[in-house]
Amino acid sequence: MNETEARAGIIAPGLSVETLFASERLCLDFINTEYRRREIAVDIIATADQLRRWLRMAEDIRGLPLCEDEDWDAKNGETILLRAVELRTALRTLVQSAIDKTPASATAIEVVNAILRTNPAYTQLGVSNGTFRESFSVIQPREKWLVAIANDAVDLLCHADLSLLRQCEYPTCIRVFYDTTKNHKKRWCAEKCGSHSKAAAYYRRKVAKAVQTRIGTPAPKSQ
Repeated sequence: MNETEARAGIIAPGLSVETLFASERLCLDFINTEYRRREIAVDIIATADQLRRWLRMAEDIRGLPLCEDEDWDAKNGETILLRAVELRTALRTLVQSAIDKTPASATAIEVVNAILRTNPAYTQLGVSNGTFRESFSVIQPREKWLVAIANDAVDLLCHADLSLLRQCEYPTCIRVFYDTTKNHKKRWCAEKCGSHSKAAAYYRRKVAKAVQTRIGTPAPKSQ
């Protein structure tokens, strides 16, 4: 077991790293830190330490620098967590509106924009060897990972094919994903939900067949 798998076992027992990061997008992975297991709500970033562990895993999976040690002193850990939860709620609202084709929440949009405003970029004029030169500067925010997630959400919502944005079809699952399969027919967020759905469908067919056999009429064909 490597370090990433060990972290997954700590914050989300029973879920593999592949399942935790199956959405194909950083911002969707972040939304999916809140999910349902046996119809019970689960939050795997319920504490600042859990959020830090998740960010370390996201770094390994997505190949992005997300977690700076200096950001995680005891004083600001809970403040960071509150901002994380606020962003996650806003992103879920916006992604759900995209899936449902309903108007986007202005409040949720402002949450995202407020985070993006902490990372302004601007040009500067200078001179080098007697020639005017333009330089480009970016103010680095303290919590760069929040900006990275917000930027990924902007890229997804503004530039991706939103018809490929899905919510898992397993009845009690609320996880979302971006369908990058060749035929764009993906129905479940991960193999686990697909297996459960297929097993439930098989059980329903089996019960229907048994009932119809008792009353002497053919069982209906499954869809």
